[in-house]
Amino acid sequence: MSSLHMSPSHSMPGTPLIDTPASEPSNPFSRPSSPTVQPHERVGFVGLGNMGSKMAFNMAASLQSKGRSPLIVWNRSQGRIDDFLKLCSEGKDGNAVPVVVAKSAREVAERCDVVITSIGSDHALEEIFVDLFAGQQSKKALPDSAYAGGRGKPSLFIDTSTIYPHTAGRLERIAAKVPHRHFLSCPAFGRPEVALDAQLIFAISGDLRAKKHASHLLVPALGRKVYDLGANVEKAAAFKLVGNSLIIGVIELLAETMTLAEQSGVGQDKLYELIKDVYPAPSFLTYGKKMLKNDYNGQDGFTLAGGIKDAAHIRKLAEEHGVPMPLIDIAHQHLISARANGGAKLDWSSLVGGVRISAGLPPFSGQKNRLQRLE
Repeated sequence: MSSLHMSPSHSMPGTPLIDTPASEPSNPFSRPSSPTVQPHERVGFVGLGNMGSKMAFNMAASLQSKGRSPLIVWNRSQGRIDDFLKLCSEGKDGNAVPVVVAKSAREVAERCDVVITSIGSDHALEEIFVDLFAGQQSKKALPDSAYAGGRGKPSLFIDTSTIYPHTAGRLERIAAKVPHRHFLSCPAFGRPEVALDAQLIFAISGDLRAKKHASHLLVPALGRKVYDLGANVEKAAAFKLVGNSLIIGVIELLAETMTLAEQSGVGQDKLYELIKDVYPAPSFLTYGKKMLKNDYNGQDGFTLAGGIKDAAHIRKLAEEHGVPMPLIDIAHQHLISARANGGAKLDWSSLVGGVRISAGLPPFSGQKNRLQRLE
């Protein structure tokens, strides 16, 4: 195990968030008179991708500010770990943030009482949880914790990934086989830059006591709001997919209208100006600008591969419940077309490539290249 130690230079399902001043975070769970986070507890984070690295950084900084033990992290690829250590060395306001790097996911669970995960696919998540659960069972018994309800080996697993509801259900059933072990579905809404600013919105479902513990750990350290989706752990995962269907729908609509604006000669720039004046929602502005500027950098955004996975999950969920979603069907086709034409490592807004191909345009070249072609 390596470390980076641097010196400083109960609510109902669907319950609306409580009304609070703009300066305060929204949390549907009341804070108990005794602190939910015990001083002896160790927190771990597994998965340091585009989203996970930002969340882990903020958690490490939060622990540091409270005088707690450093965050223990692990990731499958060393490159992501190196990038994360660089981020931590730069720190906040010039002050480095201490973290500890474990040798395996199992070690994280062996040493931690709370483990947060952020993984890109269902399959990878289930593989990692085999090691996490094994590590939890091999750890030494610890004193009481706020969510364990008694002595033993308490462990709380908080998954922030976007996964299919049945995957969350399977993991919870496995977790429940061991006393004092809880799995919560807690997907995050927001892009990486939102995660870095600790302004994410979380949906959470599972055991009530565990949810209360998790919500006060996550907000305001990682986010600004928590939606409580009840006791059924699958509901938060389903809610995340429903929410992502809005974003995919917006990207598809933008892709079609931006392409039409170019082909009809009215100009993408004029359409984007109209969007800013009439539809100034963050998703419209963010993804509209990406298409206007042909900036589909996947390093700091949400990848096309992730978009294909999410769209497939949404279509499966819709079919399971008998709900037609033709817009998502079309978007899924365009995502696949974009991937097949050089978009595999791009941001999911590169979905526009599939629309442009159908319109007889190069997938990601943009208006400038079209004018050169016409000349």
